[in-house]
Amino acid sequence: MRLSLCLLTILVVCCYEANGQTLAGQVCQALQDVTITFLLNPEEELKRELEEFDAPPEAVEANLKVKRCINKIMYGDRLSMGTSLVFIMLKCDVKYGYK
Repeated sequence: MRLSLCLLTILVVCCYEANGQTLAGQVCQALQDVTITFLLNPEEELKRELEEFDAPPEAVEANLKVKRCINKIMYGDRLSMGTSLVFIMLKCDVKYGYK
């Protein structure tokens, strides 16, 4: 499954430690929000979140193109992926909080 590479990359960023400080507190909250939105929420919500980062329109459109492919996966399977990702982040001691 190609999506597994994306999930592994996310986990590396979320669980990486440098100089005794977890980067999760600095980087991962936004990454977690976008990832959950990417997997589960509507395309319009992802677009709003990406625009908060002042991303170039081409980058936003590229992400939306991938999102359209992700949306072809059955929602139950996407929910399972999101649930697995949350459990792994908890195992890595990444705190998750909804907005």
